Amino acid sequence: MKGSGASFNRISCWLWLHLGYWLEQKGMAVLAETCYRNGAGGNGDNALEAAFRLSQQLLGQGRNREAASTCEQALRAGSGHARLWCALGAAQRRLAQMDAARESYEKSIALAPRYAEAWCNLGEWWLVKGDLPAALDRFERALVFDPGLIEALNNRVAVLYELGRFGDAESAARQAIEAHPDQAALHVNLGNVLFHTGKARLAIKAFRKAIECDPACSEAHIGLASLLGESHRLAEALTFIEHEIAIKGESAQRLVSLAQAQQAKGNWQAAEAVCRQVLKMQPNNVSALITLTGCLSVRADHLGAIHYLERALAENANMPAIQSNVAFLATYLPGKSADDVFATHREWAVRFERNVAKRYAFARDPAPQPDRPLRIGYVSGDFGTHPVGFLLRDVARYHDRRNFYIHCYSMMRGSDAITEVIRENSDSWIDALLLSDDELAEQVHQDRIDILVDLAGHTAYNRLSTFAMKPAPVQATWIGYFHSTGLDSIDYFITDPHTSPRGCGQLFSETPVWLPHSRFCYSPPDYAPEVSPPPMLTGRPITFGSFNRVEKLVDPVLAAWVAILEAIPGSRLLLKAGTLESNFIRDDLRRRFAALGLDDRRLDLRGPSSHPEMLAQYAEVDVALDPFPFNGGMTTLEALWMGVPVVTIAGQGVVSRQTQSALANIGLADQLAFADPEAYIQGAVALAGNQERLVALRHELRPRMAASPLRQPEQFTRDLEALYRRMWHARCEGKRLPSDLDGAPPDRI
Repeated sequence: MKGSGASFNRISCWLWLHLGYWLEQKGMAVLAETCYRNGAGGNGDNALEAAFRLSQQLLGQGRNREAASTCEQALRAGSGHARLWCALGAAQRRLAQMDAARESYEKSIALAPRYAEAWCNLGEWWLVKGDLPAALDRFERALVFDPGLIEALNNRVAVLYELGRFGDAESAARQAIEAHPDQAALHVNLGNVLFHTGKARLAIKAFRKAIECDPACSEAHIGLASLLGESHRLAEALTFIEHEIAIKGESAQRLVSLAQAQQAKGNWQAAEAVCRQVLKMQPNNVSALITLTGCLSVRADHLGAIHYLERALAENANMPAIQSNVAFLATYLPGKSADDVFATHREWAVRFERNVAKRYAFARDPAPQPDRPLRIGYVSGDFGTHPVGFLLRDVARYHDRRNFYIHCYSMMRGSDAITEVIRENSDSWIDALLLSDDELAEQVHQDRIDILVDLAGHTAYNRLSTFAMKPAPVQATWIGYFHSTGLDSIDYFITDPHTSPRGCGQLFSETPVWLPHSRFCYSPPDYAPEVSPPPMLTGRPITFGSFNRVEKLVDPVLAAWVAILEAIPGSRLLLKAGTLESNFIRDDLRRRFAALGLDDRRLDLRGPSSHPEMLAQYAEVDVALDPFPFNGGMTTLEALWMGVPVVTIAGQGVVSRQTQSALANIGLADQLAFADPEAYIQGAVALAGNQERLVALRHELRPRMAASPLRQPEQFTRDLEALYRRMWHARCEGKRLPSDLDGAPPDRI
């Protein structure tokens, strides 16, 4: 009878095991768990197998302690089950019992030396411990025994990434995808490697493919948010990333994602610390180097930022965006010569333009017609609520649609009210974000664009690599950037006689050509509030203000502003910028002012708000102070529209004369633009002390702007179109327009 009872027990375990398996396959997990639990209560191999399957269910639900207990109880009855030891190791690792987990994995392998999952789990253990060669060895052993094991394929790519073997990692990721094309995790790993090596658009496609495979794939959404600059999505992902690190360990890739999410949330201090941690682990991690530069430049440490960008460029010389960032940051630096700033822009051409230009030779119309309707292509990632969008909106509205066909190539993922106005007033709209540089060039050529206009320069989402291919016979750059691009393939830099006067010393690779009055056509938002009286009339202390980015507030600017405040006892300084939401950035700025002797109580630092609220806050400012050498652009135009006079230094280059040009167009350059910091300080102090003049300016500024060339969109557009037509006539004659500056480069076709 005893034997028949044991036999019945074995049969019972067998029935519970297979019933549980059938229920699990049908999606009835709760009932399956009950069956497995009943089966695990018996004896023999079936009971051990039931315990194993129960442990897998519990692990899948995060019930790690129950899973460990189930394995331990079963192994007391039969310690020769390799998969139970492996499951126990997985539970122990999740419970942070790392030494015990390793022992369990090794017991599993001792029982079943060809058990690929145990080798893979042991590899993950070494990966968490940071021994990358040991981890890689275990993953490759797992793949010897099971070449298609997804976890081992995926982890092998991750380790190669962590080891800095990015070419091997990309190859391994592509091989894994060939074996398992529908696995989201494999596409995510490929996307991470491509992202790191500067293949941004291919990375976007990889992350999108991952989302096709699994719409809920958080890692893919995080990767896309990083590439597309979707700060809110990255910030929302912070909790998920922190959880992944807690479970899977501090890999370089996960820590970089953490730093990017922290940066997006405005936690700059934490992001900087994490980047430095990654660089200790992996000094050549380009993503960490680039993220760290953002943390430094946001508090005006541009020299430090450039240092890390140059390190990133040394690691990956094939990323044009890095050199673009170096060029962009050089424009902030005080005391840097025009030659040196220009050299950083020319370096982009040396690295990336010349080889591209040799590979492409688009066919041209052998007999172009000078007076036919022209196809104008605008290329930008800022066709929205952005300075470029506001400056282009009215031009799009007033283009002569009989003689100019407007094609927009947009790098935006979303849209807003400004986007819709520009789109509605275009003849063609191409969402070009995911097009490669080659594909975009082919699209421009197929659209038979006559004049292709860059609206980005070296800012985010630029397509200078496409311009380097010269897909249009005439190419120009306008409004999106404040310096020569440095490219030979862009023919013209559209400027004006106030921004770029003859003899100003600005250097251009393009031929600089003037619009008659201004390169900007200001389009104020409909919700801009009415101008209010200067706050000093209410008995408040004189208030100076600047709503420019903190990045522009370099040391000489702070020194000049402190000198102005010291000259007027009781005066205050109101600074408003998006990054001032961060305590770290605010404290750093306060520290810098304190080092110059300014009482902290005289500072009013404000973070971001809605655009209408921001404009309304100009009611609290008597005099706006322009930073230098990087002047305000849209910030200056908005301050003037709100009736606040802007005091500036008129420098040599485009970026240093933006405010000068605006003031010249409203007839106030001789009163508010100065030659050097000393005159700037004296001018600001004198204006603040002249209450009658401040009141008069408060009433005059908006009417002056409304009557000026800055606010004549129809005439501005006719002037722009006339310039386009002149460019085209010159092209038809095999020539180039002469420069409007002295010392221009010779004609080049």
